[in-house]
Amino acid sequence: MTDAVEFDRVSRHFGTVRAVDEVTLTIAESSFFAMLGPSGSGKTTCLRLISGFERPSSGHVRIFGAQSDDLPPNRRPVNTVFQDYALFPHLNVRDNVAYGLMVRGVDKRARHAAAEEMLALVKLEGYGDRKPAQLSGGQRQRVALARALVNKPKVLLLDEPLGALDLKLREAMQDELKALQQRLGITFVFVTHDQGEALSMADKVAVFNDGRIVQIGSPEEIYQRPRTRFVADFVGSANVLPPEFCASVGAPKTWASLRAEVIGLTAPGAGRIDGTVAGRRYLGPVNRVTVMAGGTALSVDLPASAAAPEPGASVGLTWDEGALHRMEEG
Repeated sequence: MTDAVEFDRVSRHFGTVRAVDEVTLTIAESSFFAMLGPSGSGKTTCLRLISGFERPSSGHVRIFGAQSDDLPPNRRPVNTVFQDYALFPHLNVRDNVAYGLMVRGVDKRARHAAAEEMLALVKLEGYGDRKPAQLSGGQRQRVALARALVNKPKVLLLDEPLGALDLKLREAMQDELKALQQRLGITFVFVTHDQGEALSMADKVAVFNDGRIVQIGSPEEIYQRPRTRFVADFVGSANVLPPEFCASVGAPKTWASLRAEVIGLTAPGAGRIDGTVAGRRYLGPVNRVTVMAGGTALSVDLPASAAAPEPGASVGLTWDEGALHRMEEG
């Protein structure tokens, strides 16, 4: 498979700040690639390096094999969807979608036909005459997508595009974006700080921290086999266990992660280690129970239908062989 985007030891500095620090990655053609990390981790700067709104301080960016470091944004086969949608309030929906074609000199009839085709693609048939202010947040997001897609980019860049939506609409748009990417077959590069978005949509995820990629892999690899303590804690909030705890349960004396949903509760003396319930929280689908064991606080997720022990109760903790995942120290 062809590489749509390649970073070769790319850095971007702003004075003494290393926003991106020697990042190397490849993004396959026709894939859905997510850049995941906290604010200030370098993911949005990487997106801007692909779009051409930033240029590398060192290293090289290639798009479909062509070195693109000095190529201006309008000469790159990419387009961007922003978090704030950036729609023109004085133009109707049809003209917003067709704006890029107008700039390129496409005649009115042809660009309006292309705009209507894109509006149908994002399920907004019949909305062409409305102004952005007459649309819901989800509808404005679809207009922004249609405007980006009408220029037929080979790579679509999405900068936290769902951040302004409420939870239910955000989840619905996740399904729509994934289906749209599969239907069109173009490369999507999606920036987010929400691990749920990255895990549910992406074919591959790069986790960023302090301007570097700390792990890259499939959603399953990132979630089930975090490489470092940062990844384990950031992606799904695993129990990050110190070497002393691991040694006390017969595992190698190293840092490890243990997901809350793989731990079960049993009678004292019947599990791998005993502990005391320190608290519990109702989270809808699960009850999250905090257990102090071996000097460490562990989160245990129990089905909401299961009875959760009261604070102060003594319990045993149990998990399957192999659920304890060894990590690097960082």
